[in-house]
Order: sequence, then structure tokens, then C-alpha cells
Amino acid sequence: MNTTDKNKRTLFVGHLLRGDCKGMIFSLDAGISFTILLISMLVFVLMLNNYAEKAKQNIENFELEEKALMIADSFVKNFDENNTIRGACLYDPEKKRVKTNEITLENIKKAKTISFGRIFIQKISYSTKTKEETFMLEAGKKEKQCINAKRFVLIEGKKGFINIQTCEEM
Repeated sequence: MNTTDKNKRTLFVGHLLRGDCKGMIFSLDAGISFTILLISMLVFVLMLNNYAEKAKQNIENFELEEKALMIADSFVKNFDENNTIRGACLYDPEKKRVKTNEITLENIKKAKTISFGRIFIQKISYSTKTKEETFMLEAGKKEKQCINAKRFVLIEGKKGFINIQTCEEM
């Protein structure tokens, strides 16, 4: 090893210890600050991406949720003689009105499926304290995602729940 190299090295270390090399310390501080800034920006971008992905997923699920709730509400609040999935309530001919939230097993069994583009009704089930039953309307279709809409009803005078499963086709 050359003595001039050794002298240069000790001189350099001595400058660091004494604090004479202000430019080097400034460069080190700037490098650390820049690294922290880059890491915080990366975290911000990742959080923003996660938020955007969740928002996109919520928008995609909104249509299915909307249709499921509309179908369930229509089922327990309307009357349709041809297809009881559009309305299965009892009709009171004396008062000329529908008895909302009162349905019969016959009307549940007569329900036929309807579809809204890729969205269809897969099954209807009901439960009371004494009985549970499920009716498959669309068996065999491959579903991407399903949502259950549950409503309180009177089924032939007994308190119970009606559950309508609405799915999105693959």
C-alpha cells in the first residue's frame, strides 16, 4: 500500500470526524430524504389503487344488489297472476287490493324465473317455525356471484321468511 493513499484515507476520515465535509453530509441527508419521500409516495399510490379497486368492485355489485332487492320487494308486495315471481301476495277481491306480505305456498310454487340480462333468480326458499322448503328455479346455470334477499312474510297465516337468491351469470 502506498503511503500517499494511506495519508489520503486518514485525511478523509479526519475530515468526517471533524465535520469539515459539509457537502458530503448534505448529500447523505438529501439521499435519505429522497428515499423517504419515494417510499411514502409508493405507499400513497398503493393505497389509492386499493381504494379504486374496491370502488370498482362496489359499482359492479350494485346492479346485482339492486335487482335482488327489487325482485324480493316485488314478490312480497305485488300480485301477478301469470308469474308469481313478480308478485305472490294475496289479492282481496272485496277490497280490490293486495294484502302485502301475505303469501301462500301455492303462489310460491307457481313462481317462474325471469332474467334481467346476466342476472337471474336461482331459487326461492321459505321458512316458518314448523317448515322449511326450497324451490330451484334455475338449476344448472353457472353463477358468478349470488345475493340473497330475505323478507318477513305471513305464509298461510304463519310468520316466516322468504329468501330469494338472485345470481349473476358467468
